[in-house]
Amino acid sequence: MKLSLPPRSKNSVLTSEELQNVLRPLVGTTFIPTHRPRTDGSRIRKLISSMVQPHTTNASEGTFTIIPPRKKGVPKVLSELIDTYIVSTGDKYNLQIWNRNPIGKNPLVTYDNNDRITPQDIRLVMVKIDVTREIISSIVILTPDYIEQRFGKFGKETIKNQLLIHDKCRNSIIQSDERILFYDDTQKVKSLSVSHPDLSSIQSTDSPTRNTLMPLSEIKSIVAMNLIGVTLEAPDTKTKGQLLEKKVIQLLGLHEDSRLAGGFPDVPQQLLEVKVQDSPTVDLGRYSPQFEEIIDENLDITTRDVRYLIALTNRQSNRIEGIILSSGDSLDSVFTYISDVNYKCQRSIPMNFFDGFEGQCVFNP
Repeated sequence: MKLSLPPRSKNSVLTSEELQNVLRPLVGTTFIPTHRPRTDGSRIRKLISSMVQPHTTNASEGTFTIIPPRKKGVPKVLSELIDTYIVSTGDKYNLQIWNRNPIGKNPLVTYDNNDRITPQDIRLVMVKIDVTREIISSIVILTPDYIEQRFGKFGKETIKNQLLIHDKCRNSIIQSDERILFYDDTQKVKSLSVSHPDLSSIQSTDSPTRNTLMPLSEIKSIVAMNLIGVTLEAPDTKTKGQLLEKKVIQLLGLHEDSRLAGGFPDVPQQLLEVKVQDSPTVDLGRYSPQFEEIIDENLDITTRDVRYLIALTNRQSNRIEGIILSSGDSLDSVFTYISDVNYKCQRSIPMNFFDGFEGQCVFNP
């Protein structure tokens, strides 16, 4: 069995109790550190792999798709949904997870039966080494949700975020009756929005307010549906995006002298980010719903509350063939976040947390 391939299904992997039982014999065994992090990390991964491999069942070829390009962010022991980490000395352990948001919902693997594996499903196997006695002193298996609840949110580096839209999904939108993929507002934005607000005297760059925020369902009917078939005559994606913003502002009924904001979101008054997709990826810039950040303290609005309008344009004709209209919170229900560079999410864990499990193999203790 290949540990780098997905399991037969998400439910076919070892349960938390079974994983503990399989790995427990490693506790107390000899491990002589080389004090070279990459070497020792690789040795630990091979040890863990040797224990779980007899229990692994891979998915059949052709029944799954690994989503991130070049498998960035996909754990090496994918067959059991685990990543391995080595913990040794110091007052705290700095957990670093590369190229994925550990609590993200975007798919790492999709199956033909619509099942999927997300970063939340990955178990983090943390092997504590007693460098004095040169043994594995404990194994602590943690889920990302447990880590955030126990120790706080993961921090991230500033990166250029991108959204990957596969041709299969794009084509299904374009070939649908409405040619619109729609996911409604978050509950927070629903509680702030009002139907049919008069926006004629309001600038697009003004801040959103409780009595001017239009429901996303209305934006669908007055904006998205009227964009299908529109041609964006421009030589590059950036200019197409600017033309699209102007058209959206006009359809929303905002003040005729409204200017482009040039920030995030593109149409601040309606918490609306406007994008053009004419290649597999959409550049999201500094902010992404993948990482929840407050962008409006007055209304307690976060990146996951922002609404996204993504126009699917034909690469040759520049004609809008379909629309994605969604809250940021729902984008990762279908699409995948990626980055054009390597990045890491980090969380500091006090070393005395691991010290409390000497001689044990535990799961989310």
